[in-house]
Amino acid sequence: MKHTRLVAALVAVFTAVMPLTSNVHVTVPCTAYAEGSTITDSVDWIPKSFDAALEFRNTYGAVHIEDGILCVVFQREYEPLDTKNLIQFERYNFSLPGYNSTVSGYDMRSYTHSDNPVKGEKELYVIALSKFSKGEFSVEMEDRNFDSSVPDQRYSFSVDDRCNIIETDIYSWLPDCEKEYWEYAEKNGHLSVKDNYVVFCLSHEVGTGYGWTLRDEAKECFELGTVSDCTPMSAASLDGGQINTIYAYKAVKDGYDKISYNFGAGYASVEEDNKTLTADCVVINNAQNILLSGDMKVTLVDRDTEEILTISDGTIPRIWTNISQSTPEGEIYCNMQPIGFRTNPAIVRLGNFFDGYNFSFGLDSDDLPVGYSLPDSEDNSVGYYNGTIRPDDYVTIKKYDNNTADVVFRLKKQQDIPKENTIRFKLIDADNGKTLRIDDYDYPFGLSADISYFIENQALPYFISKDFTVDSNPYSLDLSDEVFSGLKIDKISRFDTILHAVPSSCDIRKDDIQTTVYDNNSMDVIVPIRFIPTGDVNSDGKFRISDLVMLQKWLLGVPNTVLADWQAADFFNDDKLDIFDLTLMRQNLINYIFKDIVLPDEYVGYSTTLIVHENGLKLYLGPDESYDCVASIPVRARIREMGYNKNEDKWLYTEYNGQNGWIKTVKEDGITPTISYEAVAAKPVIYLYPQQETNIHVELELTESELSTTYPKYNSGWDVTAYPDGKLVNKADGTHHNYLFWDAVNCRTRFDFSEGFCVAGNDTESFLKEKLTYMGLTEEEMNEFIVYWLPLMEHNTYNLISFQGDAYINSAKLNISPTPDSILRVFMAYIPLEEAIDVEPQQLETFERNGFTVVEWGGSEIKS
Repeated sequence: MKHTRLVAALVAVFTAVMPLTSNVHVTVPCTAYAEGSTITDSVDWIPKSFDAALEFRNTYGAVHIEDGILCVVFQREYEPLDTKNLIQFERYNFSLPGYNSTVSGYDMRSYTHSDNPVKGEKELYVIALSKFSKGEFSVEMEDRNFDSSVPDQRYSFSVDDRCNIIETDIYSWLPDCEKEYWEYAEKNGHLSVKDNYVVFCLSHEVGTGYGWTLRDEAKECFELGTVSDCTPMSAASLDGGQINTIYAYKAVKDGYDKISYNFGAGYASVEEDNKTLTADCVVINNAQNILLSGDMKVTLVDRDTEEILTISDGTIPRIWTNISQSTPEGEIYCNMQPIGFRTNPAIVRLGNFFDGYNFSFGLDSDDLPVGYSLPDSEDNSVGYYNGTIRPDDYVTIKKYDNNTADVVFRLKKQQDIPKENTIRFKLIDADNGKTLRIDDYDYPFGLSADISYFIENQALPYFISKDFTVDSNPYSLDLSDEVFSGLKIDKISRFDTILHAVPSSCDIRKDDIQTTVYDNNSMDVIVPIRFIPTGDVNSDGKFRISDLVMLQKWLLGVPNTVLADWQAADFFNDDKLDIFDLTLMRQNLINYIFKDIVLPDEYVGYSTTLIVHENGLKLYLGPDESYDCVASIPVRARIREMGYNKNEDKWLYTEYNGQNGWIKTVKEDGITPTISYEAVAAKPVIYLYPQQETNIHVELELTESELSTTYPKYNSGWDVTAYPDGKLVNKADGTHHNYLFWDAVNCRTRFDFSEGFCVAGNDTESFLKEKLTYMGLTEEEMNEFIVYWLPLMEHNTYNLISFQGDAYINSAKLNISPTPDSILRVFMAYIPLEEAIDVEPQQLETFERNGFTVVEWGGSEIKS
């Protein structure tokens, strides 16, 4: 496959693999190996010594793929490195741009023939790669020291979503070791055409002074694509044996061109050469096809559509020939067996018979593509008859000056009709027209039909009703036993829906059924079936989020994940499941969940948990009891508010068990709540700083929660004597305090998380110090805040933190007499998270203390 040269430096370059989609990147584990070991250590067939690498290179060539592992072996001359010369050191290094997004398993080894290598000795590199991601990548071995006209070695690969590695370049078929060289030469000859390459396999003995030299160099239509050295590799220099070299020329332009190589002594003249290999070529079809002198390109197409026909396995169309030559001694005939071919188009070699011979050829009537035949004639003759094309509307022949031809045979499609008194049903996919593979389904297709037919000389039709199970496709229904001689089937008057159990995703529309009546009293009925995937992959009768999760696990290869009905998730309708089906399934699930549901005016991104207090709390499709009830929620169930309507506080939008809808928040009396809120306003504390000793009255008005605990005791407010240093004396009992404490339960406040901060748990302390100081808390106030909240937050992986403004202030109003000159209310709401999220940074304001100052801080945990 790859040309290998002894060079002083080789570089392996890997290009990045493209991700599966912009949002989803699935890495499929290809091969597992023991923890702490490398690929080379764990995989038996990867070389682990110089001799093993040498044997590998002579057996497989430079590249071998097996069990999801790619191994590349190549050589360079050993030259001791000068560790002081960094530039020289870099010449021997390997750069892997895009490596981390390409493969997660990588191992490289180098081996020399002896323990103490000397300059000029061979060194073999072994690179093993595993655990690929879907996409494409390449490996290039670049000669940095020689300015050579021979192209550097570049290998390209593709990895599909099942982790199959495929080599996609010329080297996937071009030999690069002796074994492959002789296999290719024996099969194709020493001069051949492969795809759009002309390939010369040139071999000569070592030490004889004889070899191959280029005689006619391509001038118009070709460029040298690559040179592959297939000479056996050995530790020491070759002493005898053969040197095997392949030259592959790539077509780049249509036209005529000639390439030839002579074999002889290195100093010999052309006349002394022993033999010549000549490629007398015509390049056609935008440099995609090459015809050597004597070649014929044969293509079989549909006469009506011009589409190239498929040759099925086991079918071998054949070209017959009739060749003779007129001489003074009489007619001399050339006997040639019919030439078969298995591909379409195909290259067949007939020889240079167009000029100087009585030359005829044609397509044999046997072994043609299924469903096709030659035109009707006495001898089914289609071909070229010594200069005459017959028939000319079925054959096109274009001859070229180098005794080659491009031949197109146009075949007619046979009319395939049912036998007499038979109705043939064919079930097809309504979207793509393909015949259904009914064996893929666990359920039978049951059909029912009312058939009308006419008897000769009878004015009125007769009727037959038939119920039947389609156990093959197409399916033939023989009516011979139902009628008597002279039956004339007219049409199917009615085609009922499916009677028996079928996949719930199948839909037959009677208006789409197509019928064709034939003269032999038979009929074709084409039944288009449209698939509307249900999404119910676990076959529990419902389409839920659990089905989406199951498909996602199945695509990721999670063990023991089994889809009960995989067709239910084939939303892309291509008989396979992949990330595109998952995306469409998600969209359909959203549409299914929200079908007929009244959506809220406002959505709540994050909200507190709700606890249901009424057993059998009804979930409606809209915020009114006139809408359909779609679920019943048991007592003590926990749900979450997802949305609400403006100016409506008795209904909220939520989700239960995969179903979205509305619940009523109060019972029939309009007062008693059906739910309570798990969130609390935790430890708000109020500091009072008058400029002089002052009697102060503080009242708290809660509109969206209920007061729970207070200290000192709240009796329609607090009455205290406050001092400039913040000390308080409660007038009711004379106790001394640093602040007023309160908390609340059943908190119904819709906190705003549209802006905030996502903070790692172990960064919480430094974050709070920075933000609280900026907002204006004193060191003592800040320390008391952190002492309370830090133990609750720092052990979370992340916290989404947002300091509340109007949402809090409007739900917990403070009425203070005398009126403060300045007031700071800091209320932090936070949500523990397992993963970081992006959030718009919150812009905070600083606070200045002027005159009589009041400071409050508090917070609430919202459980997501």
